[in-house]
Amino acid sequence: MTGVNLSKIEAQERSQHLRVESYDVTIKVVPGQETFYSKSVVHFSCNSPGYSTFIDAPARKILTATLNGEPVDISKYDGETVFLSGLADQNELIIEMDAIFSKNGEGLQYSVDPADGEAYLYSQGGPALIRHMYACFDQPDLKATFALTAVVPKHWEVVANTLPTSKIAADDNYTTWTFPATPRLSTYITAFIAGPYHHVHDEYEGEKNIPLGIYCRKSLAPFLDSDEIFKVTKQGFDFFQKFFGLAYPFEKYDQIAVVDFNWGAMENVGAVTFKEELFVYRSKVTERTYKWRANTILHEMSHMWFGNLVTMVWWDDVWLNESFAEWAAYYALTEATDYKNGWVEFNSRRKTWALRQDQFSSTHPIVQEVRDIEDANNNFDGITYAKGASVLQQLVAHVGIDNFTSGLRTYFKKHAYGNTTLRDLLAEMEIASGRDLSPWSATWLETAGVNTLRPVMEISNGAYSSLAISQEPPAMPSGSTQLRPHRLAVGLYDLQHGDLVRRKLVELDVAGPLTNVAELTGEKVADLLLLNDGDMSYAKIRFDKDSLTTLKHHLGAISDPLARALCWSACWDILRDAEISASDFVDIAIGGLKSETEISVLTTVTEQLSTTVDLYAHPSVQLDLRARAAAQVELLLNRAEQGSDLQLLFAQAFSRSAATTEQGQRLLAVLAGEVAGLSVDADLRWLLLCALAERGLISKNDLDGELEKDNTTLGTLSHAFAIAAIPTAQAKADAWLAIVDESNSNASRVASMKGFHRPLQNALIESYIPKYFGILEKIWEGKSLEAATQFVGLMFPAFATTHLTLDAANHWLDATGKSSPAGLRRLVAESRDSLARALKVQARQ
Repeated sequence: MTGVNLSKIEAQERSQHLRVESYDVTIKVVPGQETFYSKSVVHFSCNSPGYSTFIDAPARKILTATLNGEPVDISKYDGETVFLSGLADQNELIIEMDAIFSKNGEGLQYSVDPADGEAYLYSQGGPALIRHMYACFDQPDLKATFALTAVVPKHWEVVANTLPTSKIAADDNYTTWTFPATPRLSTYITAFIAGPYHHVHDEYEGEKNIPLGIYCRKSLAPFLDSDEIFKVTKQGFDFFQKFFGLAYPFEKYDQIAVVDFNWGAMENVGAVTFKEELFVYRSKVTERTYKWRANTILHEMSHMWFGNLVTMVWWDDVWLNESFAEWAAYYALTEATDYKNGWVEFNSRRKTWALRQDQFSSTHPIVQEVRDIEDANNNFDGITYAKGASVLQQLVAHVGIDNFTSGLRTYFKKHAYGNTTLRDLLAEMEIASGRDLSPWSATWLETAGVNTLRPVMEISNGAYSSLAISQEPPAMPSGSTQLRPHRLAVGLYDLQHGDLVRRKLVELDVAGPLTNVAELTGEKVADLLLLNDGDMSYAKIRFDKDSLTTLKHHLGAISDPLARALCWSACWDILRDAEISASDFVDIAIGGLKSETEISVLTTVTEQLSTTVDLYAHPSVQLDLRARAAAQVELLLNRAEQGSDLQLLFAQAFSRSAATTEQGQRLLAVLAGEVAGLSVDADLRWLLLCALAERGLISKNDLDGELEKDNTTLGTLSHAFAIAAIPTAQAKADAWLAIVDESNSNASRVASMKGFHRPLQNALIESYIPKYFGILEKIWEGKSLEAATQFVGLMFPAFATTHLTLDAANHWLDATGKSSPAGLRRLVAESRDSLARALKVQARQ
C-alpha cells in the first residue's frame, strides 16, 4: 500500500505537544495538468519549545517551506512528510507544494466527463487522505479552523465548508474564490469541490434558517430530482435538531453528486459528497433505491452532530462514529420520512452484511485498538457499520429511548467542537439511565462473533409442554465463548386463510445456555415460532423442523413485513451454515417470492437466489437450479404490473439469472422492448447488454456501437464491464491488461474486474488464478489502498468453487504470502473463507 502509515503512537505523540489553531489554504487549479498548486499557512502552538515533529504533505515537490520565517530543510523530503525541528511556543508554518491530483478517489480527485470534456474536482478525506490536498497534521484530534482560497477557471463553481465571501476575477480566465474560516474541525472533514457543476438552492426554515444547495455535473442536470432531495433533507433537519436537542451547528448545507467516488457518501461539514449514481438517477429506479438515498442523506446529516461537532480522538472509535450514523439514519427514516419500514431494509440489507463479516476468520470485536491508518481502513466493514448499529439498537432497548436521548443531548452540549472516546458517551448514558454500562460494553463491544439461538421444545397434545431458547457461543474462528444477554421477543404465528398471522408475542431476557420461556407453556403449537421477533437483538436465529416446513411453503404469507424479513435473513444464514442445501433455499425462495411485497426484501432475495445457484449449488444440480430460478423470476416478470417497480426489479433479476437458450432469447426480446410497460432506458439497456455479452449473445463491435450512442461516464463503465464479460480468451486477456494498466481510472478498472469473473466462465480464467496470487504483493505495494483493496477482493476467483482454488488460496496464506502485510492477508483470508463456505454448502447437497 502506497503512502505513509501513521501509527496511533505517532499521532498521540504529536497531539501531546501540539495545538493547531488554523489552516489558511490556497489552491490553484489549471485543467489538464497532473498537479495543482497548494499552499498551507498553519498556525499552531507547542508546549515543548525545541520539540521536533512532522507535518503530512504528500506531493510531487515541495516548492517552499518556512517555519517562523526561516527555511525548513527539505533535502530529506520523502514525498510524504516534512520534518520540523526547533518549534517555538507559537508557530507559523508555510508550505507550498506541487500536489498531485488523484485518479483513485483519494485526496483531490480530478475527473473528466466524457459527455462534454469538462473537468470536475472533489476532495475525499477519511483516514490520512486529505493530506493529499494540503499540508496538514492529518489526525482527528488536532482540530483547527479551516479557511480556503481557490483560484479556478471562471466558469467553475466552488463549494467548501462555508459560504464564499467573495468571487473576484484573477484574470480573463480565472476567478479567485474566498471562504471564511470554519469552526474548529478535524482535517478529514474539510472540503473543496470545484468544476462547472449544475446547482439548485433552497432554504430550511426553522429556529435557524439553513441555506441548502444541491450540485451535480452538467450532463446529469436533466435527471436531478432536487425537490425530493430537498424534502428528505428538510425532514432530516426537523428530526435531528429536535432529537439531538441542538440546532444545526454549521453555516450551510450543500450536497454534491460526484463521479469516480469509492464510498457511498462522505460527511464533509456543510458539503456532503455522494456517489453520483446513488444520488442522481438518469433511468427509472425502484422505491428501494429512493429509500436507500434517503437513508444515506440522513446518515451523513447525523454525522454533522455525531462525528463532526463531536469527533473521536483516534480511529479506535470510528465504529461508534459510523454505527451511530447507521442507527440514527434508520431511526429517522422510520420516524420522520415517507419511507416507512426502515428497519425492514436494515435487517434485509445491513444486518445480513454484519452477520457475514462477523463469521470470517478476520472477525473482530466492535471495539478494538486501531494501531495505524492501515488498521483504520481495514475496519470500515460490516462490524463497524451494521453490527455496531445492531448493538446500539440493543443499547436503546437496554436503557430506554428517553434515557438514550437525554444522554445524547448532554454529550453534545458538553463536548461540542471537541474530541471524545466511547467512555465519554457511555458516561452520559449511565447518568441518564442510572445503569452501569461497563458489563454491557464488555459483553457486546469487546468480544467477537455472533451467537446462535435455537428453540428447544417438548410438545404434548398439540401444545408446548415446555419451551426454551438455547444459546450457542460464536462458532470458530472467532475464538469467543461468550454467551451474551439478549432482550428479545418470541412470536407465535398461525396460518389463517392463507396468511401467517401473529397470535402471541412474549418479550423476555435471554441469558446463558438455556432460557425457559414460561409464558408460552401450554400454548397451542404454532405453525411458525419466530425467535427475536421485532429484531431487537443481534444473533443468528434458527427454526424448529415444523416451522421450517411452514416457511418452505408460506414465507411470503407472513403478515408483518419485519417478521418476514427476519425469516428471509434466517433462511439465508441457515443456507450459508450448510444446515439446508441450495435446493432447499431455492424451494423456499420460489415459494416466498410469489407473495412478498417489500421491495427491499425482494431485491435482496433475488440477489441471494443468484448467489445460491452461482456459488452454493453443487455442480451436479447447478444447471437445473439455475434454470428453475430463472424460470421463476421470468414468471414473476410476466405477472408484474406494467410500468411498476416490480416489473423493473424482476427484469433486472432475470438479466442476472437467465440460463437456458430460450431464456437468452428472452433477454434479447426484453432488450428489443417487447415487454409491455417496461421502459428499456439507458441503465437497463446496459444491464441487458452486459448479460448478453456474458452469455456470448452480442459482439464487441455491437458493444462499441452502443458506447458511441451513450458516451457518458456510466456508459463507459458499463462498456468496460461488458467487454470484460465476453466469454473468449481474447476478451479476458484484454481485460487483464486494462485492469493492471495504471493509466486507467480506478472506476474503469473496477468495472473491468467485475466483468472479468463471471459464473460459468471458470475454464477461461483458470490460467489467471496463479497470476492473481503471483501479483498480489506487487499490487498491494504499488497502488493506493482503494485500488489495491478492489483488486484483491474483486479479482479473487470466487466462482471457481473447487478445492484446487481453495488449496491455492491456503498455499498463498500459509507459504507465499505468509509475511505479507496484515491488510492484504486479511482480504485474501476473507475470500478464502467465503470459498470454503461455498464448498461446505455444496457438499450439503
